[in-house]
Amino acid sequence: MGVPDFTVVLGVDAKHLKQLSWTYATWRRRKPSLLNHPLLIFYDHEQVKPDDIYRVVEHDNLRLKPWPLIDPRYYKSTDSDKFSSTQRYKMLSGFVHVPARWVDTPYFLKLDTDTIAADMDDWIEPSWFDNEPAIVSHPWGFTRPADQLDKLNHWVNIHTDALPKLWKTEPLNLSPQPEADRVSHPRIISWCAFVNTAFNRLCADYATITTPLPYHLPIPSQDTYLWYMAARMGMPIVRTSMKRRGWEVWMTDHNIRSAVERVLYNIERT
Repeated sequence: MGVPDFTVVLGVDAKHLKQLSWTYATWRRRKPSLLNHPLLIFYDHEQVKPDDIYRVVEHDNLRLKPWPLIDPRYYKSTDSDKFSSTQRYKMLSGFVHVPARWVDTPYFLKLDTDTIAADMDDWIEPSWFDNEPAIVSHPWGFTRPADQLDKLNHWVNIHTDALPKLWKTEPLNLSPQPEADRVSHPRIISWCAFVNTAFNRLCADYATITTPLPYHLPIPSQDTYLWYMAARMGMPIVRTSMKRRGWEVWMTDHNIRSAVERVLYNIERT
């Protein structure tokens, strides 16, 4: 079917806007064709203002959407680990609910702000989209925390009437080993991921009608939720190395800045 139209979707709070101020230059330099596609950025309106984004991003077809659409205090967490961080949950849920409302292309490309374009502008393989997959993304080998898939199976079991495309499907037979902190299995990670917009809209609808507060998810993980929905419904999922397509992802500020300098100034990687 060729490469479908897509919208690039980013989410920023203060931390991620700082990362974007470094990495966006690599996207423009090494993958300039991205600029030919609409760009939608949702931003934490408690931490970021539109002018802050305009100082970082230059794009002819840019839309900004404040996030969240409810009082941020509704994103409550009783735990302190990173997987249940209130801020993390708030931003990840935006990657489901914001495109469901405002993306009108067949797909959207979710990019994380710590993702660096290192090479290869002609990086999208048309055959990825031959079967209209739900997700095209980098492969990953586990789900963590270990209870997330059991929680999603339970979510389906208690909401059968509200989830007509799920309740007749079999639960995923994936459970952790005793005392393990993860479930090992093939899946995706979404730092560079194409998502089918119609599929994502279904995921947003199902989350909306089954969670007690608006714009939440059944679990505080966007890519685990989307992967689970596609896998349980038997929808195509393409797992392909985005690193082999000229992308890099780095976690710390030091490593991000070092990689950006290497890419922009043609410094040999050591």
